[in-house]
Amino acid sequence: MVVSDHAPGAVWPTPLALMAWQLEGGYREERDRAARFLLEHSGSHFPFDPNGPVGHDTSIRGWPWVLGSHSWIIPTSLAVIALDGEGYRDHERVREGVRMIMNRQLASGGWNYGNTTVFGRELRPQLEATGMALAALKGYTEARSVAGSLAYLRADLAEVLTPLSVGWALLGGVAWGQPPPDAAKLIDETLELQRVRGPYDTGALAVLITAAATAGGRS
Repeated sequence: MVVSDHAPGAVWPTPLALMAWQLEGGYREERDRAARFLLEHSGSHFPFDPNGPVGHDTSIRGWPWVLGSHSWIIPTSLAVIALDGEGYRDHERVREGVRMIMNRQLASGGWNYGNTTVFGRELRPQLEATGMALAALKGYTEARSVAGSLAYLRADLAEVLTPLSVGWALLGGVAWGQPPPDAAKLIDETLELQRVRGPYDTGALAVLITAAATAGGRS
């Protein structure tokens, strides 16, 4: 699935569409085609150079935002979640995607868009990417291997009150049985900020509402 005819290489909506069809039920042909597309495509990868500028293993395949570009955390996490829902849990592409996510985890905990270190300097984590990665990894690794990332969510969740950051951070914590006790308060505060920022778009609100239902918050 592409965003538009003018951007045929932008394939990041594919796992989102696949998850929507899964929730709705039916759409067997469409789901098969979407899953097959994800299994047959990956980001652009190349051998890892330990003396190169980036610290992550550039050879491990995941999924890109746009075909022909490198693999990044958010599209890879979404693809793993979607393909898992289609029964491809043990497929080598899904397992490699999981390895890619784990390889991009920051040593201090959390994930960002997909870089760990650049020229020896560790980059900062981001709540949205961290929550999404944690949601994708549930059932594929042990809690101790993501303990630092869960700790990062608990420490920084209240610092960035946007619907995507709060929504995905809550979903990531819930996946590991660690929702914050003040989930409802965080959701309410995020919604209240629309008075200052203006109304959130539908996609962002959908993530926050899903998190509210999952974490036992209210909207």
